[in-house]
Amino acid sequence: MDTASDDAYLKAVSDLNGLQTNHQILEQIKASGGRINENSLPEFGAFIEKLGHQVDDLNKLNVIHVTGTKGKGSTCAFIQSILSHMPGQSLKIGLFTSPHLIEVRERIQINGQPLSRGDFAKYFYQTYDRLKAPLPALRKVAEESPSMPMYFRFLTLMAYHTFLAENVDVAIMEVGVGGEYDSTNVVRQPSVCGIASLGIDHQGALGTTIEEIAWHKAGIIKKDVAVFTVDQPESALRVIRERAAERQAPEPTVVSPLSADVTLGIAGDHQRTNAALAVALCREWARKQGISNASDAWITQGLAEAQWPGRSQTFASPRHAEMTWYVDGAHTVESMAACAAWFVGASSGPRVLLFNAAHNRSAQALLAVLSAKGCDFVEAVFCPNLSRRADSANFTVLNDAELAQQKESARIWATHSPLCKTTVLPAIDDAVAYIEATYAATPTHVLVTGSLHLVGGVLDAAKGSI
Repeated sequence: MDTASDDAYLKAVSDLNGLQTNHQILEQIKASGGRINENSLPEFGAFIEKLGHQVDDLNKLNVIHVTGTKGKGSTCAFIQSILSHMPGQSLKIGLFTSPHLIEVRERIQINGQPLSRGDFAKYFYQTYDRLKAPLPALRKVAEESPSMPMYFRFLTLMAYHTFLAENVDVAIMEVGVGGEYDSTNVVRQPSVCGIASLGIDHQGALGTTIEEIAWHKAGIIKKDVAVFTVDQPESALRVIRERAAERQAPEPTVVSPLSADVTLGIAGDHQRTNAALAVALCREWARKQGISNASDAWITQGLAEAQWPGRSQTFASPRHAEMTWYVDGAHTVESMAACAAWFVGASSGPRVLLFNAAHNRSAQALLAVLSAKGCDFVEAVFCPNLSRRADSANFTVLNDAELAQQKESARIWATHSPLCKTTVLPAIDDAVAYIEATYAATPTHVLVTGSLHLVGGVLDAAKGSI
């Protein structure tokens, strides 16, 4: 064990936690009526300059930029796996995604592996210390412009800095929220852009209609850069096409799901849509780099070996042989429907639910989907997204408020399934311990869903790793 690296990493995590979280950003955007967004990318460009880079330096990263409401993370995982199997290339592949499941370093990966604790600390403090230094002075976009980026934006900045320092051949960048004003969108000339399935989410920041959300997502489209998407509601697809025309980009290409005979490393029929988008993006990226392959074996192998923890993931309890955990970070109505279909098809009784809906999402709608899919749970357990791990610390939500929300979720569930026992517990670790103690002696299948933060906490508490 490298104690010095571990100590530096934990200090970096502590300093990172001192920055505001994504939840606070969204709340500020809602309160401002969107005005915060107007300066976000110019301000982010100023942060890049303070690090000693120019915004146009990002073009050399050959970025594959992916947005969407659901499936964008899985799409990025497929892309990483496919490109890693490209014959004769030995590509150095950067991947930036969010959120993390157990350790924050998962968000920035090189060749499919999270940064080591030592490298995370190194690049964190290169970024952090340069931003804190009085010289060179930060170029202020507006009088109220911040002197430090908030949590997610800091990690985006750190990812771009890391990928430049590591001289990656390609950077796969997953959008955080929206697209138009997202910090990943600072790149001016990506190699290709992808838009995964759209749905209603983050309404406070993106709008309440699918058309408004599509407008934000399509904001990643750039002049003369190919854009691929999947089957979308017609009104959303119309907005995507309009934005492509405005940006002087090619007509967006709509890809169809891969057939059932294609083997995928990530479970779930809905992943065939994400995999198809990934294949299209990889082919276009290779074309832009002047790379041609006579065979599609690299694509087939990449699809089959792709992994994406926390999405349609199954694992046996290492402590209780009779218990199997099914974890999926579904948090929209559409993704919850796909999650429930996967779970019902893959599991048998008795079944237990462990659920949490993040504070800005509708537990009512998500629980209604689970109830309608016939999961037939014998017990439903609810807990806040509170974990003892420093990487998962959340200083913006009061514990009492979180616990009250879980009690309300339990009440809602009781209206859908009055014969099902409900239990509310104060933290993820407590919920895992309760389920293991209660059901260890019987063959039990536990579904964990509603939030990727919950999934990460359960992977840590019940499995010990991702």
